[in-house]
Amino acid sequence: MPTDNKVAFLFPGQGNIPKTIISSRIGKRLFHIAEQNGLLLRELVRDNQIDVLSQTQYAQPMILINSLIREEKLRDRGLIPAVVAGHSLGEYAALVSAGVLTAKDALCTVIERARLMATIKGGMVAILKLPIVDVRSICQSIRGDVVIANYNAPEQAVISGGKAALRQATKLVEQMGGRAIPLRVSGAFHSSAAVEAEKKLAPTIAKLSFATPLVPMISSVSGNPEYDGVRLKKLLLTQITSCVRWVDVINSMTREGVSYGVEAGTSGVLPSLGRQITSQIRFLSFEEALHGRI
Repeated sequence: MPTDNKVAFLFPGQGNIPKTIISSRIGKRLFHIAEQNGLLLRELVRDNQIDVLSQTQYAQPMILINSLIREEKLRDRGLIPAVVAGHSLGEYAALVSAGVLTAKDALCTVIERARLMATIKGGMVAILKLPIVDVRSICQSIRGDVVIANYNAPEQAVISGGKAALRQATKLVEQMGGRAIPLRVSGAFHSSAAVEAEKKLAPTIAKLSFATPLVPMISSVSGNPEYDGVRLKKLLLTQITSCVRWVDVINSMTREGVSYGVEAGTSGVLPSLGRQITSQIRFLSFEEALHGRI
């Protein structure tokens, strides 16, 4: 790989559940930590318990472990990130990759985060083929707490709120020619419905030691590169209720001169979103990067 090509590692949020486990040094250690916290994740994957793994309290720690295993494999292959970013939950893996948090601290915090977020009511719906301005207008027109939770791409957003309000929004989206896809999540994440979960998680985050990042981490809360551990802690404290500004994240990567964006995960979602945002970065799946496409 030419030395002037900057690589960004992208870490996915709560979405597709890994169906296989890759043997790795960090994976063995993190699965043991999960077991000490009562989560038999290795056995759930082995037994193909996808319905259980899809539940928030299991999905979030499993996805974090999967991301960190793949991050280790990419580094073993010789890829070193110049920039990192994570989509919602993925920010915890990004913090580890940037040297801000230890893997153990990240996992233990995510286990608590997942437990709290599993109590949030409501739901989320992905909106495709509608400009953000139209999605915003739909949310404002509905009596009920429906907000844009994720700005994922120029014509892809996620809305969050109560079930009845989401049904109203879905009808309006379809009337305007868009497409609405309910997400397999347990509640209205990145909305005011998550305030209590965020408050209860705050003491856990406050106790953590945040180091200065070794490489810029682009926050999905601010959409900007962040260089200070104290600042990253403040952003993480508001992350569960804050909008995920993924379009801003990718645009910041473009300004940082990133040449390749590699997903350190198995969802395949982040490369797809990235290609919708910019043609200046080449986005690759984990498998493509691992097998020499860079």
